[in-house]
Amino acid sequence: MSTFQSINPYTLEINWTFTRHTNDELDVLIKLAHDAYITWKETSFEHRKNLFLKIADLMDENSELLAQLETNEVWRLYHVSKKWIHWTANLIRRYANNAERILGDESFDHDGLIGKYTYDSLGVIYGIAPWNFPFNQVLRAAVANIMAWNTTIYKHSSSCPLTGQAIEDLFANAWFPRWIYTNIYISGSQSEHILSNPKIAWTNLTGWEKAWSSIWALAWKYLKPSVLELWGNDAFVILDHKDTDAMVANAVSCRINNGGQRCNGSKRFIVLERYYDTFVEKMWAYMENEVHIGDPMDPATTLPPLASQEQVAEVADQVKRSVVDWARLVTWWKILWEKGQFYAPTLLADVTASMTSYREELFGPVASVIKAKDIDHAIHLANDSDFWLSATVWGDNIQQLKESAEKLDWWMIFINNPAGSKASLPFWWVRKSWYGKENWPEWLRSFTNKKAILFEVH
Repeated sequence: MSTFQSINPYTLEINWTFTRHTNDELDVLIKLAHDAYITWKETSFEHRKNLFLKIADLMDENSELLAQLETNEVWRLYHVSKKWIHWTANLIRRYANNAERILGDESFDHDGLIGKYTYDSLGVIYGIAPWNFPFNQVLRAAVANIMAWNTTIYKHSSSCPLTGQAIEDLFANAWFPRWIYTNIYISGSQSEHILSNPKIAWTNLTGWEKAWSSIWALAWKYLKPSVLELWGNDAFVILDHKDTDAMVANAVSCRINNGGQRCNGSKRFIVLERYYDTFVEKMWAYMENEVHIGDPMDPATTLPPLASQEQVAEVADQVKRSVVDWARLVTWWKILWEKGQFYAPTLLADVTASMTSYREELFGPVASVIKAKDIDHAIHLANDSDFWLSATVWGDNIQQLKESAEKLDWWMIFINNPAGSKASLPFWWVRKSWYGKENWPEWLRSFTNKKAILFEVH
C-alpha cells in the first residue's frame, strides 16, 4: 500500500498521511464518474449555474479557512492566498453566468446550408494540476469541464492533497450530485492506466516539461484529446526610462511573486546597455534590503518558503550550473534550513544564451539579468526562448513600448504592468508552452464536440 504526506513547508511538520488509490479502485471511481455523467449531461444551464454560484459563495464565506489551508500545504503568503480565493470565486461566477451564452445553439444560413451548431459534452475528463495555485489551477479547469456537461476526476499535486480533498468537499457542500467531481490520490505512473480506460474522454494538465511530454504521448497513444499547459521563461524588457528605482522595484516584485514559483511570472530581465550596470547594482541592493523572508502567515513577509525540498534542490542546481557557465553571482545564493524550505533571493548578472538560467525556467526567487545592445537586440533576446507565456515591456516612451510589444512573439504582452493572465482572455499555444487553448471563452468550448445539424441543403 503506497502512501505520501502533506508537509508544511514552513514548519516542516507533517499535516497528514494519505494512501494512494490502487488501479482497481481507480476503475471503480471512473465508472462512478461515467455513470454520473449519463445523468449530468441532461441537466439544464440554470441548474448547473445555481450549483456553481453556491460553490463561489462557499469560497467567499470560508476564504480564511481555505487560505490557511493553502498556506499550510504549499507555502503561499496567507494574505495572497485569501485574495486568490476571492478571485477564483469570481472566476466561477463568470463561467456560471456566461456558459449558456457561450455553449448555446448557434443558427447558420449560408452557402445553401441551413442549420445550427450545438455543443455536446464528451464524458469523463482526467485533470492533472500543479501545486503553485492550489485552488485556482484546479477549479478554473474543473468548472469549465463540468459546466460543459462533463464529469471529472482530478489528480492534484502530491504536495497539496488536503487542498484536493477540500475542493471535493466544496462540490459536496454545494449539493452537487456525487461523482461529478472526484479527487484521486495517485502517482504519476498511474496516468497510463487512467488514460487507457475507454470511459475517459479527454485530459487536461498544467505541469512541467517531463509530465507534459508524458501525458501528451499517452493521450496520443490512447487517442484522447488534450489541453496541456507547460511553463514559461518569461521576459521583462526594460527600455528607455528615467526612474531606475521604480524599474527595479517592479522587477523584484514580479520575480518574487508567489515565491518565484509562477509559470507566467517574469524570470529573464533584459536591460538596455546604457542602464545595465545601474540596474544590476540597484536590484542587488533592493533584494538585500527590501525582500523579507519569514512566516507566510505574517503580513510583513514578502518571500515564503519554496513548496518542497525537491524544489529547493532543483533551483540550487540550476543556479550552480549557471555560475559554472560564467553567470555572475551578484547576491550570494543560499539555502536556509533553519526553519522552512527557503531559498534566498538570488541575482544572476551577465547571463547569456548558453546558460541554464537563460534557457530553463527557474521556479524560485532567482532573477537572470541580460544585457541588450539596443531595442532590436532586446526584442531578439526576449523572443529567444522555447517557453512563451507572458512578456512585459517597461519604460517611459509609450510609443516605443507599443512598437516593441508588437514585435514580441508571446501570447500576451503587458506594457508597464506585471505579466500574468486575465480570466476574460484566452490562453493559447506558443512553441513549447502550450498545446490547445485555455481560459475564456475557448476553455468552455474545449471540452465539447461542436456539432453541425443541417435542416436544409440546397
